Amino acid sequence: MKHTFKICTKNKLILRKMRGDITLDDYKNLLIEARNIEGYNSNYRVILDYRDSNLVSNIREYISYLKLFQKDDYHNNTKLFIASSPRVFVACNLFKDIVGYKNAFIFSSPLAALQHLGLQDTPALQFLETD
Repeated sequence: MKHTFKICTKNKLILRKMRGDITLDDYKNLLIEARNIEGYNSNYRVILDYRDSNLVSNIREYISYLKLFQKDDYHNNTKLFIASSPRVFVACNLFKDIVGYKNAFIFSSPLAALQHLGLQDTPALQFLETD
């Protein structure tokens, strides 16, 4: 799995791109790593771009992992997922449903996600559109 991120302090936004095969261990590491990113702010909105990625873990294992979390384990910031594969789309929906996260939304393109935040004309779009 390839992972890149960018923090846009002006827009209070964290951008994360994941590409390639993602295992359950990768997902766990991403959660831990988020808190260690320099400039990370738990109040910032987060866009998680999973286009061109594939969830290779068993969905049942992923569900079991999500059931370990309580709502209080996650910050109440807005999380926007960008998904192009059906398995990733299902995983994002499971996150919303199992954890009971109300501020999570799923989009099929970076532009749609940024428009949801009113930020379509920002450098964030360029970051998300380039590999």
